[in-house]
Amino acid sequence: MKKILHIKKPSSHANRVGFVNSITSGALLCGLMSVLFSASGNFYMGALLILGAMILDGIDGTMARLLKAETLFGAEFDTFVDITAFGIAPAMLVYFYLFHNPAAGGLHTIGALVALAIVLSGAVRLARFKVVDEDHGMSGYTGMPITVNALCLAGIILFIEAWKKGFGVSHPLPAWVTLQDGGWLSWVMYANCVICLLLQVSPFKYPKPTNTPIGQFIGVLAFLGLFIGPKTAVISCCYLVPVTLFYVYVAPFWYTLKRRFAARKAV
Repeated sequence: MKKILHIKKPSSHANRVGFVNSITSGALLCGLMSVLFSASGNFYMGALLILGAMILDGIDGTMARLLKAETLFGAEFDTFVDITAFGIAPAMLVYFYLFHNPAAGGLHTIGALVALAIVLSGAVRLARFKVVDEDHGMSGYTGMPITVNALCLAGIILFIEAWKKGFGVSHPLPAWVTLQDGGWLSWVMYANCVICLLLQVSPFKYPKPTNTPIGQFIGVLAFLGLFIGPKTAVISCCYLVPVTLFYVYVAPFWYTLKRRFAARKAV
C-alpha cells in the first residue's frame, strides 16, 4: 500500500506571521484601491483609503512586535506597501484631483511631473531608510517619513471632500479654500508639497511621533473619526492636518535641541 502523505500543520509562529502579513496585505490593497478611486473621480474614498492604509501599516508593525512575528520577509513586504500606499497613491490622488481634466484629454505635463516627483522622492526616502537608519527608526529618522507627506496630501483633500459631503449644502466652502478652483490655498499646498518632498530626502533628523498614552489615545480617536462619516472626518482632519504640519516644520528643530540638551546633561 502507498503511504498516505501527512500534511504538516503550520506552527503557531507561522500562523502569527501569516496574520501579520495579512494586515500588511490589507494596507497594500488600500493603496491600490485608492489609485482606482482617484482615477474614477471619487476623491473622498481615494484620500480615505490612503489614511486607512496608514492605520493598517501602523498596526502590522505593532502586532509583529507583540506576537514576536517579525521577519525579513515582512520588513521587505512593508516597503512595497509604503511606496504603493504612501508614494504612488498620493501621487495619483494629487494628479487627478488638481490637474486632470477629462474634457481636455491627454496628459497634464505639470501634473505628471508633480506625481513623478512625489513617487521618486518617496522611493529615495525608503531606500535611504534602509541604508542610513540602521536602527529602523527606533531612535528617530533621517529625513521626513514618507507617511507624513501622504498624511499631509490626503488629509487636506479629505477635509475638503468631507466638508462638501457633510456641510456643503448649507455651508459651502469659500472659493479660496477649494483647491480645484485655483484659490490661494492651492498655491500654499503646492509649496508645502515641494517642501515636504525636499524634507524627505534631506539630512534633517526627525523624532519618532509621541509615544505618550494621551497622544496615542487622541491619535486613535482622530483616525477612527475619519471612518464614521463625513462630518466626523472633517473634525478629525482639523486635528490631524495641523499636528502633521507642526511635525513637518517644528520637529527637526525640537529633535536637535533635545539631542544637544541630552549631550550637555551627559557631560
